[in-house]
Amino acid sequence: MFAKCSSMVMTGLQAIPVEVEVDGTRGQPSLIMIGLPNKTVDEAKERISSALQNCGIRIRSIRTVVNLAPAEVRKTGSALELAIAVGLLKMYGEIDWDTTQTMFFGELSLDGSLKSVKGLFPMVLAAQELGVKRVFFPQGNAKEISMIEDLALYPINHLRELLFFKNQSPKPLINSLSSKPQEPKIDVLSQMVGQEQAKRAIQIAAAGRHNILLIGSPGAGKSMLAKAMRSILPPLTKTESVEVTKLYSLKGLAQTGLIKERPFREPHHSTSTVGLLGGGHLLQPGEISLAHQGVLFLDEFTEYQSSVQEALRQPLEDGRIVITRAIGSVEYPARFMLIAAANPCPCGYQYHEAKVCKCTPREIANYQKRLSGPILDRIDLQLKIQSIDPQRFIEPKPKINQTALANQAASVAQIVQLERQQKANAFLSYKELQKFAQIKLVSWQFLSQAAKKFLLSSRGYLKVLRVARTIADLEQSEEVDKKHVIEALAYRIN
Repeated sequence: MFAKCSSMVMTGLQAIPVEVEVDGTRGQPSLIMIGLPNKTVDEAKERISSALQNCGIRIRSIRTVVNLAPAEVRKTGSALELAIAVGLLKMYGEIDWDTTQTMFFGELSLDGSLKSVKGLFPMVLAAQELGVKRVFFPQGNAKEISMIEDLALYPINHLRELLFFKNQSPKPLINSLSSKPQEPKIDVLSQMVGQEQAKRAIQIAAAGRHNILLIGSPGAGKSMLAKAMRSILPPLTKTESVEVTKLYSLKGLAQTGLIKERPFREPHHSTSTVGLLGGGHLLQPGEISLAHQGVLFLDEFTEYQSSVQEALRQPLEDGRIVITRAIGSVEYPARFMLIAAANPCPCGYQYHEAKVCKCTPREIANYQKRLSGPILDRIDLQLKIQSIDPQRFIEPKPKINQTALANQAASVAQIVQLERQQKANAFLSYKELQKFAQIKLVSWQFLSQAAKKFLLSSRGYLKVLRVARTIADLEQSEEVDKKHVIEALAYRIN
């Protein structure tokens, strides 16, 4: 008695097809799982046995072997349980309809009901690429994959529903899913008093996806400026939406369907290196990957452990993170925009207009050393934010929606960049800058002189050019003029 069906497991963001082979022979009654299963998969045999019994299926008194192929791939997660149960049902003769070109995903409860699983979105996309015609999965994951087309989707609530298909071809289960209306964006910039230079810097960062560091006294508006980025950033493109949804599905955070808003992650400064970069015993993505194509906001940046700060060096340059442990190695995308906020000194009031800073020069120097040179060199815009004069709070508020205007300008700039070079300005290499940026000779010459005067590194030199290109895009200028470089340089040596 031999039966076979198909499913998948995730290794990082790679979905690997798994053939579930079930065979029953004479011998001591048992259910044996082979094929490098981890503890979660091995425990599934108890859940599957109870689920089958609670569905009225008699467990045969035979020696049953379940092989999960390929054998060299470690099997993790609970998504294989439905496929194993279907294999047993086929071996028992309870299911006799054709299961070829079909994949099964789902975690079983003891009563036979199905629980949602993590990573279903990338697995179903991979199944579609392999030519699979239909997929059975838990109803709880229905909204997550409802946008996938050209594939018959069968959401089910209970294992017993598969038994109803006996001796007949299953019909797709139509599920009407209403999309959640998009919430209106809050006009954060108009609510802020003053800080015009900071608002300008935030708009530039949003338009070109540049990293930015905000240094200022407590209450100066650093966190508010960072959170305004939610409303300023243009929406994700279709390709970016799929990339982000895959990552969130892997963490079980994509239950609302395709993610269209750019992620905004703000981990606490007590976050560990593993929490930020990813890892753990299942090699899960961390905060930098969950911020992929979006924003990673690190408030109180100087309070993060030095090892956590320095761990950001490579992801900021490469846009990816490779996690290697004894059990294997996985790669996750991490193309995020970093917004870091910090106080200028231990008491926080070095730049305050009224309050007197109580810190000694030595204390200030030691505090600012928490931001290492290599990290600062990777941040495109560095801005000192002054405190606000209380008299400005009685000024009339602007009647125009500043956030909407900034969002519109950033969206137009993004379209221009994608049409010109297929990527944001922040990610241009030196050769791509030469090819696409259209930088005037006088701009090159001015920046070369400034680089000698202010001792800019090669990385810093290129970052100034990238920011200058973004400023030119916001002004809808085809060429990068000297004035664009001057403004970009001001954010670098502020």
